[in-house]
Amino acid sequence: MPQIPCFRLQPAPNREPPFDDEPASGRSGLAGSRDQQLPFVVAEAAAPRFRPLGRAGEPEPRDQLPEPGRFARRFAIAVIEAATGRRTAGQLSNYTSPGVQAGLVRDAGRINRLGTAARPASLHSMHVVEPADGVVEAAAIVRVETRYRAIAFRLEGVNGRWRCVRLQIG
Repeated sequence: MPQIPCFRLQPAPNREPPFDDEPASGRSGLAGSRDQQLPFVVAEAAAPRFRPLGRAGEPEPRDQLPEPGRFARRFAIAVIEAATGRRTAGQLSNYTSPGVQAGLVRDAGRINRLGTAARPASLHSMHVVEPADGVVEAAAIVRVETRYRAIAFRLEGVNGRWRCVRLQIG
């Protein structure tokens, strides 16, 4: 007579990540007695630099952020490239808020007033103002042949880098 295998019913592991106030479990998802945790040690330098925002979502202090003028100039050029289809909008996702990113994805490649392959745009001038600590408001003047357009955006310091939280293309 063949032996019928014996099955044990076990609850499924929790697949949801822990909330911020819940401690993470020490061992995650080890199945059998022979499974061992891998001996990975995360060095302090290799650990991600993500820190929570200050109280009530305040931007980081200015001394912990890179120079805003250079970043604003590079960001304005990247927005022009994304808007005209020469760059994918996804390349800006680390530097934009979800709302700004959704707008760039929606309009990418369709804003021909900022130039085309036949009529390339060039950055004419940049104006950068710091109204508060860790906040930058910038206006870029873009030249397309004989016409000028404006791009205005607001940057806030988050996790040691600038992040665009508002973008207006005129």
